[in-house]
Amino acid sequence: MKYITILVFCFFYWGMCVLGTGGDRKNLLGLRSYPEDMQRIVRHRPELSPYFPKEKSLPAILLSNLLLFTVVFSVLGLVFKTVLGLTSYRAAFFYFLALGEGLGLFDLVVIDLLWWRNTKRIRFSFLPEKAPYQDPQKHIGSFVRGIPLFAAVAAISAGIVSIL
Repeated sequence: MKYITILVFCFFYWGMCVLGTGGDRKNLLGLRSYPEDMQRIVRHRPELSPYFPKEKSLPAILLSNLLLFTVVFSVLGLVFKTVLGLTSYRAAFFYFLALGEGLGLFDLVVIDLLWWRNTKRIRFSFLPEKAPYQDPQKHIGSFVRGIPLFAAVAAISAGIVSIL
């Protein structure tokens, strides 16, 4: 059941990524995931300037992800505590750590490197060629930053689940 839950969570996350792409205005919401060169090209498009997302600092992004995943993991753990065998802090911590790091790895390999870089859904209408979207640096950086982030989420969520 633990592995099924992780797999379902990964594909749910992928579905959210698919729904968040598919046109210039939608793709602007994820602009920070695009290669730097691509971001510069997009930012010089005057017709898109009214739709640019508000810039967020890296600490703000990390804090919001910490809060979001802590809430989601804690709710998941509390609802399925018995089914998942989260009967101790240690059991909950290792489950949430596997869930978070598994999600991060799935995001990097399946979503970012295999799907995102190859799908037409993320391409802007004024630049439909595949080549400008291929630099994986942003995706790898996000994965590396996610490693300690998900460890912190696992520690906090395990504490919440083991106390409640």
